[in-house]
Amino acid sequence: MNATRFTTGMLALVIAASVAAGQDWVEPMKKVHARFTGQAGTVAQFGDSITITMAFFNPLQADVKNLPKDLVGAHQWLRGYVQPRCWAAWKDPAFGNNGGTTSAWGKAGIGQWLKKLNPEVALVMWGTNDTYAGPRPPEYTDNMRAIIQACLDNGTVPILYTIPPVGNQTGNARQTAHVESFVQAAREVAAEKKVPLIDFYKEMMSRQPTDFAKTLLGDNLHPSYPGQYQRDFSDEALRNSGYTLRNYLTLKALWEVQQKVLSQVKSARTAAVELSWKGPTFQGQPAVLVAAVKEAPKIDGVLDDACWKRAGALDMRLLDGDTRKPTYPTQARLAATDKVLYVAFRCAEPDVSKLISQKRDRDANVWEDDSVEVFLKCGAEASRQYYHVIVNPDASILDDFGGGTQWDGGIQAAAHRDKGFWSVEIALPLAKMDLPDKARLKGPWRLNLTRARPARGDTFTEETALSPTESTSSHVPGRFAYAWFEVFGGKVPAQPAK
Repeated sequence: MNATRFTTGMLALVIAASVAAGQDWVEPMKKVHARFTGQAGTVAQFGDSITITMAFFNPLQADVKNLPKDLVGAHQWLRGYVQPRCWAAWKDPAFGNNGGTTSAWGKAGIGQWLKKLNPEVALVMWGTNDTYAGPRPPEYTDNMRAIIQACLDNGTVPILYTIPPVGNQTGNARQTAHVESFVQAAREVAAEKKVPLIDFYKEMMSRQPTDFAKTLLGDNLHPSYPGQYQRDFSDEALRNSGYTLRNYLTLKALWEVQQKVLSQVKSARTAAVELSWKGPTFQGQPAVLVAAVKEAPKIDGVLDDACWKRAGALDMRLLDGDTRKPTYPTQARLAATDKVLYVAFRCAEPDVSKLISQKRDRDANVWEDDSVEVFLKCGAEASRQYYHVIVNPDASILDDFGGGTQWDGGIQAAAHRDKGFWSVEIALPLAKMDLPDKARLKGPWRLNLTRARPARGDTFTEETALSPTESTSSHVPGRFAYAWFEVFGGKVPAQPAK
């Protein structure tokens, strides 16, 4: 294939890609997301060996370098939003990705994967194996159409990719046309179904129109991933690392979907969770007041202090967003002086003799026991810059920062067991926290309270929260409640008339 013909062909592809990318997918995807019933932040990865590899998607949960300024916020959001289990644990044939597979395998399995995972977003790419093993268009096109439609029917927003080039198409017009027939098929499906498209082929060829096989491919079929360019989003890295380029494009696409769809329209599950909260709200999350008290409670685990009568009871709901009432109800109360935040929990338990708990060393595995947790951060931003405390029925304490960094909070805690319940009182000294100037203390804080009741006998694990994270994890700061400290002049914002 001569250079003139190659350049002309590429120009036609770029124009075609622009037409496909210009399709209006935003409003259709809003309607899809409004039907979604699963957990927020679940991202499925459907595809072949180019998807199952840990070089794809998984690196986005780690620190990166040379990220463009306009994507710094996107990366922070993604790391906090995607459910922890979706990164590496969802790399397996049982989760819709495996080497050597084709679109036919994808079509055959998509129903069972969607039923099992019920993802909010699905990253979808098959076709490289189809180019030499079949099926070819139009059967390939029909398969991809069926896969995308299944996602839409499930309330899952799919992001479709075109396949990368293959190494032996260089200088071979016939092979290039063959590969590009699969590329164009994906574009047609994206345009027809009005779903987001990542044109991986176009992005690779525009960066390396002649040397893609030596730079962006690691072999004839798979993208490259040189060590010096891993998690590096510089222009040089994006021209020389195929998987880095795919991760970069994925981050951009997910951020666009978040801004235009996920943040604009509540899913059916989130809407149901919000309706289950009967108190004030702020930006869709529970809004609570931390009552100011003059006399501190005695930290003995018995909730008979005057301050707890002034602090209203907060009913906790199932952590994962299920709107059923908890089998083991929990109430929490909040109070504070200008020096200390006090938190109380009353946890219903039919037989306290069967509590799973033991006296543990400071910062030991308290989370393995029956336990309660406090998450606290000054400021309205959703980030992992929060203070975290866990206490079990033996008053053993774990305190850390961001769910992992060591922090000595000077925490005091006491627990009490009684007929039909156990209770905890926790004192968190504010001086042990790195807080902003006093003026900001008046504004909203992010806060969540959770309880974990491990399975025992014939009962299952039950986890509850003040603000459900819609996840199996409690470390989802974007789903935390908002709190105002009365002692600092904070007030829950006036609620709109219904």
